[in-house]
Amino acid sequence: MTAPLNETATLRDLLFGDAPGTPIDAVTESLREHGTVRALTPGLPGLAAVEGEVANAMDGLLSLNLVDLAAAGWKKYDALRQAARRTRDAPKTEEVVALATHKIESTHHPSVELHLDGTSIGTIEMTLEITFTMAAVLAVVKQARLTAIKSGNCAVAGSLTVAGFEVAKKQRKFDLPGAVRLRHGIALLEDGTAQLDKAS
Repeated sequence: MTAPLNETATLRDLLFGDAPGTPIDAVTESLREHGTVRALTPGLPGLAAVEGEVANAMDGLLSLNLVDLAAAGWKKYDALRQAARRTRDAPKTEEVVALATHKIESTHHPSVELHLDGTSIGTIEMTLEITFTMAAVLAVVKQARLTAIKSGNCAVAGSLTVAGFEVAKKQRKFDLPGAVRLRHGIALLEDGTAQLDKAS
């Protein structure tokens, strides 16, 4: 059974939603198992506490919203951008754009820098990869903004690698209707000049 992709769905939900324990536990275990922090801080007392703090910082990075990530891809989709230009120039019109099966891919490289007595002793790199595979999407564009998704479904695949070691990898299916906030929508053009009519 698929779940709706909504504004509260995050990378944390995708990668760790059904996993035992917490993302912090998983990242801490990976850091400990591979000696990632130990290699940067040999002989440092309180290693477990440092590993916990690194994992905690990385967990905060998992709060990226899945809808925002999809929206970043939609902003680059030519059919939606063309509809945005037409509806910007004719603000009373609305267009429904059918999108064939398509993919939105994004890769992120956040990192956590470790300091000892005010001096940097190294950086722990993290790689987040997300792929949306969407089908049967009907998108509504008004006043240069994506205002609704009328239908569609997608599979979202994601992976998390910390210091070159895979910590989590998952794929999940979602329904798209209701994913986009109808009131404000998502601006599809760079200039951001289009504003939704307050009466709409």
